[in-house]
Amino acid sequence: MIAARLKGYFETSLTDLTQPTRSDWIFALRTVSAGLIALLAAYALKLDHPQWAMMTVFIVAQPVAGMVLAKGFYRLLGTLVGGVAAIGITTVFGTNPWVLVTVLAVWIGICTFVSSLLRNPEAYGAALAGYTAMIIGLPAFGQPHLVVDLAIARCAEIVLGIVCAGLTSRLILPKLASDAIVSRLKRCILDLATYADGAFSGGDPATLSALHR
Repeated sequence: MIAARLKGYFETSLTDLTQPTRSDWIFALRTVSAGLIALLAAYALKLDHPQWAMMTVFIVAQPVAGMVLAKGFYRLLGTLVGGVAAIGITTVFGTNPWVLVTVLAVWIGICTFVSSLLRNPEAYGAALAGYTAMIIGLPAFGQPHLVVDLAIARCAEIVLGIVCAGLTSRLILPKLASDAIVSRLKRCILDLATYADGAFSGGDPATLSALHR
């Protein structure tokens, strides 16, 4: 029985991977377009690390438009908090490498603990505040006067990526949360009807097991 269930699960998963739906193609097109736009804009603005803008697009990409804005907001908030922390830690402890690394490690531990108490995307923002401070603070060791420029540069690239992802999610064949909920509810009702019909008429056990999941 367990083997049959596992076989049905893997067959369903393989089918989903090899037969992407129209929504999957739209999501892929929208994400790639936003990433390329962010990268080109970052190069045009002569930002220090253009790849961060493109990476941000792929990190905050979500199939539903509102989810992109929510994750983008907490990514921006976490970046700002991490940048401010990096400036403060580097300014105070930037002359001693051991103390700097220790304080950064403590900060990352605190942010990770806070992240474990929250749920996504709030948890993601808290974790981001931790490692953003490390990304900005370590390159500025021995050169504390550069930490503000590094923080501003990273925030600018993150903002650019979020803006590109948010605009494309709303302008290129957008998928709204209300439409997604209605569509999923319709599928659930149809699956429930199919499952009930098969259960009462003695349908195929593997099919019923997949519908039950």
